[in-house]
Amino acid sequence: QCGSCGMLYAPASAEDRLQHLQHHLRLHQGLRYLGWKKERVVAEFWDGKIVLILPGDPKYALRKAEEVREIVDAELGFQQAALRCPEKTRIYLFVSPGKNVLGCLVAESISQ
Repeated sequence: QCGSCGMLYAPASAEDRLQHLQHHLRLHQGLRYLGWKKERVVAEFWDGKIVLILPGDPKYALRKAEEVREIVDAELGFQQAALRCPEKTRIYLFVSPGKNVLGCLVAESISQ
């Protein structure tokens, strides 16, 4: 088991090593957060900050939110589904001082 990404694989198998490498890179590249000039920080803590991403934000911010959402859905075993009301969706990312996304909250406004 990889100590970094948690994937179980057989190091002796070339196919397993390749699948592990692809999974490992996708997981770490998707969860890296280098920051943006116009990021919307809603809270800061000693162990990280919370960044809010809104539907009207630049494409790079929306792309990062979608990458994180895809990884979270895959890890939880959810089928990737479109957001029901994308124009009312708010995405919060918890980012560590080491520039990794450690948490994600996708919030949609509901009326009932």
